[in-house]
Amino acid sequence: MKTDKEYLTQLVLFEISGKIREDEKAELNRMIREDQEAAGLYRQLHATWQDDAMQSSAVNNWGPDEIWKAIHQRKRQRIIHISLKGFVALSAMAILGIFIIKIPAHHTPQPLAASNPSHIRLQLSGGQLIDLSDKEGRLQAGSATFNNNNKQLRFIADSGQSQYATITVPAGKEYTVHLPDGSAIQLNAASQLFFPIAFKGHAREITLYGEAYMKIAPSADHPFLVHLPGATIQVLGTEFNVNTYDSNLVKVALVNGAVKVNTDHDTALLKPGFESALTRGKEMKIYRFDEEDVLAWRQGLHLFHNASAEEVARLIHRFYGIPVQLDIKPEHAKAFTGSINRNKPAVNFLEGLKFAQYMDYYFDKDSILHLRPLRTGV
Repeated sequence: MKTDKEYLTQLVLFEISGKIREDEKAELNRMIREDQEAAGLYRQLHATWQDDAMQSSAVNNWGPDEIWKAIHQRKRQRIIHISLKGFVALSAMAILGIFIIKIPAHHTPQPLAASNPSHIRLQLSGGQLIDLSDKEGRLQAGSATFNNNNKQLRFIADSGQSQYATITVPAGKEYTVHLPDGSAIQLNAASQLFFPIAFKGHAREITLYGEAYMKIAPSADHPFLVHLPGATIQVLGTEFNVNTYDSNLVKVALVNGAVKVNTDHDTALLKPGFESALTRGKEMKIYRFDEEDVLAWRQGLHLFHNASAEEVARLIHRFYGIPVQLDIKPEHAKAFTGSINRNKPAVNFLEGLKFAQYMDYYFDKDSILHLRPLRTGV
């Protein structure tokens, strides 16, 4: 399975700030040792921090949030000015899939209310972390009032606030955020949304990592910008789906209205029924998409079309939050075509794979799911 970049980044920030525990240090070393991508990200964060470290004694007292802010400021030098005709290049936070806001020195962070990585979490820039899987109903955080019910978040806040929030939806979960302008963002599993508690200024801006279906409230005087890995979407009051699960491929599928997709090298105005696909380092491609296929996840479904064993393993983890180990060589695995239903137990799908003569499975003593060949010796 791929490295959890959010967790890795948190561990590196804890290490830099000197607040890492022994068990966390051991886990960080394991990730770096076993995954080249993790090792590269580790070196990048440390190198950037060393470049930005200030010769001030105050730096020695910084925590992970302040350190991340300093690293992020270095990355932001490549971001260009926002205008109706322009775009904002993706910040380092979206690339890493984690958003941590600097806590002002005079502010004391609230105690962490959530630590379970399998729960939906709301992180506020004031330092408070709320477990939305554990706490329902009305929640007060500063001058903002949140209402968390039926896997949906609504909130009201003082329009003069400059506070930001991050919603993290883990594997096996879904969640919908209703923004103060009336827009609704339905987040798929393993996704993250960074947004302001109150929209201020000319543009309405959010950042997405993962997948989401967005219904954006129209406002001619306040354009809506969605920042993605390598691209920015300029929204004109519309409904569309965004998928950034693959770090090398960004897909935007337009259902209603109009969106303009901007990159460093290209710009495309999408029409309903068309999808843009941006491969990192290559030109953007536009083609028609199957709405039933692309939007199936909103009903808890995923349709496989000649999928590899790795794709099947990734979807099982994302849909059910189950750790998966693939015990079959890719060249020995057949392509799979079928569907998975998150609303039914995982074992139903696994038994279906076995019945279809695709692969076998078992759970080990640590509750890790192993996908293996049907016959030994393959």
